[in-house]
Amino acid sequence: MLKFPNPPPFTLKHSKSAGASREGGPIFTIKIYPPHWSLSDWSSLARSDPGAAADRFFDHLSRLPASQVKAAIASTMSRSDLSSAFERSAARPDLPLAGAPYLLKDLYDVAGWETNASSLFLSEERPAPNMSSALAQDWDAAGGVFAGKTHLVEFAFGMEGSNCHFGDGVHPGFPDRVSGGSSSGSAWAVASGLVPLASGSDTGGSVRVPAAYNGLFGLRATPNHAWSKLGCFPLSPSFDTAGWFTRTAEDMTTTIDALFPAASGDEHPTSIKGLELLPDYEFLDDGLREPHQKAIDSLPLEQSAEATQAFHALPDRLKAYLTIQSSEALEVHRNWHDKRKSQYDPQTWERIAVGKKWTPADLKTAAETKAKVTRFFQELFRDYDFVALPTAPVPAPLLGRATALREAHLDLTTPASLAGLPTLTIPYFMDSGLSGGLQIIAPDLDARSLAVWKRLLNR
Repeated sequence: MLKFPNPPPFTLKHSKSAGASREGGPIFTIKIYPPHWSLSDWSSLARSDPGAAADRFFDHLSRLPASQVKAAIASTMSRSDLSSAFERSAARPDLPLAGAPYLLKDLYDVAGWETNASSLFLSEERPAPNMSSALAQDWDAAGGVFAGKTHLVEFAFGMEGSNCHFGDGVHPGFPDRVSGGSSSGSAWAVASGLVPLASGSDTGGSVRVPAAYNGLFGLRATPNHAWSKLGCFPLSPSFDTAGWFTRTAEDMTTTIDALFPAASGDEHPTSIKGLELLPDYEFLDDGLREPHQKAIDSLPLEQSAEATQAFHALPDRLKAYLTIQSSEALEVHRNWHDKRKSQYDPQTWERIAVGKKWTPADLKTAAETKAKVTRFFQELFRDYDFVALPTAPVPAPLLGRATALREAHLDLTTPASLAGLPTLTIPYFMDSGLSGGLQIIAPDLDARSLAVWKRLLNR
């Protein structure tokens, strides 16, 4: 295991590249900042020259700004070990992710590697695992090449991308703006072109929001999936959900086919119907409204005044989420929250401490609200294949301004979190290159839902 290097500064310049639909017209415009290599590009290189694939990873890393690398990359394989890993993967070209390097958010265990959750002490309280996480095992089984681990908001408690220990995550194309969190390092690694695939986790939006900020496609699975439970250090077990980022719709489709057995079934929906749950989006930043509307118009969506009214009539979703999240986080950290106080990021420590204030009545009310939100979506999915919501009310905020927007983001992301629903994030772009995103919320991860996602990705 090689700790991150200190490469020389490198100035990134962004350019534009439009993705075309199968009918010939642009649907989702992808802003490419540095050169992007797809899953298939990496696979081709690894098959022809595994050593060159390892060289490309490290050469690209060395050209990225040192401060950004420090804030995003926790550790990497050594060059020789990565080359050997590419060689082993390339020997199985039949596997769907053969030769594709990936990075894991440092909540996910890899056998023999410390899991620190971007803290200063977790490995002292929790020994290095002797088994890899379920997500890492499945990515390896599909031919993926583990290249290292990424930093995050300490213990995944926040969507700002901030970390006082290792540095704040920044947007690789707009370094005066945040990358978003908590999966800040993974989002940065994919958006910067370092790897085509990186894992995140999404408790209250930590895949969805960074995907929107960085113009990425993001997938959030479900809290009860093995990827979310086995070998992933928890924040709030009721809500913690595994996920990942890709730069393109094609790469996201490839990962869905590779990792979900149901996706390769015979389900080919000829007609799909979605619901635009918040058709009035005056709350969006002015610059996002036009691209948001264009993204909405490209999808098979209906509106329902009745559903929107029922959504607004639900009890305080934000309070319910924060009550359950902080109380569960406190339980996870109970053995060291007080004795390790000086080693925490103060913001993280305070957010965990909030869990101490809730009464049994508060917890009961929160559980009841969670159940009502779940039933609300169950009713919707009797009539609709998916539900669309904005992911974030603003593009990536300027550094230092993200925390003030936390509740505004959670107001959009907590509905799917409370209901435990899988969500695909599809990005859309402003002329400046800044981005927003749509949450495509599905009822489950069965063949029908996966086929709906794939159809929307490949329109």
